[in-house]
Amino acid sequence: MILTRPLPRPPFATAAPAAAHPGRQPAPVLRSLRDVGPYRIHSLEAGEGDECVVLLHGLSGSSRWWDRNVADFAGRFRVLVPDMIGFGRSRLTGPLPDMAGAAAVLADWMEAAGAGRVHLVGHSMGGQLAIHLAARFPERISRLVLADASGIPRPLSARSLIRFARDVAPPARWGDPAFIPVIVGDAFKSGPLTILRALGNIVRDDVRPLLPRIQAPTLLVWGERDALVPVRCGREMRKTIPNSRLVVIPRAAHNPMVDRPAEFAAAVLPFLAGVEVGQ
Repeated sequence: MILTRPLPRPPFATAAPAAAHPGRQPAPVLRSLRDVGPYRIHSLEAGEGDECVVLLHGLSGSSRWWDRNVADFAGRFRVLVPDMIGFGRSRLTGPLPDMAGAAAVLADWMEAAGAGRVHLVGHSMGGQLAIHLAARFPERISRLVLADASGIPRPLSARSLIRFARDVAPPARWGDPAFIPVIVGDAFKSGPLTILRALGNIVRDDVRPLLPRIQAPTLLVWGERDALVPVRCGREMRKTIPNSRLVVIPRAAHNPMVDRPAEFAAAVLPFLAGVEVGQ
């Protein structure tokens, strides 16, 4: 089943008090529903072109998390932004799949959307899913961008938990305060049970064996102030993923595409065009 309709206004208009590029007209956006097995996946589509970019959001999020970036990508690419299973408007109509299962569903969804070979950009949990996709379906991925991607297990000790609480406590670690209502609203829509199940899938999944299997040129983009998935995780991925480079965005927290959308675009767009970016 495919349903498409234009949105009456730019999506997620309340996500940011100011656009990343003042004066730029927002790209027309279509909203779609596609059935993939037992799941009905909601997505947004903008832009045109021979190349396609797929943007994957993080835990408890939705396609709204890419509001500040869609116009940048849609100026050059066809852009697809799905709500992950159980999040946003992709309501849970079957069991919540584990990370590998969710990646397989996303691969089927990309095929149903006619995406072909894509540039894949994943944030946090979406980055973890992107790693599974890139390792399992290398023929489907042209270039890969991992933004503060989860997937490297955190030590579960009293000392590590105390350190984690200390790191995330300062307000500067939370990112742009204007985005907090979007985070809260999306979490409320998903519900605590879905979030806890997804979190369990995340922490039980270790992507490190998958990293050497990634064939696509890869750009790691990290927020300097990320306390949830710290920069050391990005550096570890940089050492393990072949043909990868790392960019650290100053003054950005866990959501660099939200906190510093202009800097995010300045790193990612040249990389997708084949320019060597980062270190």
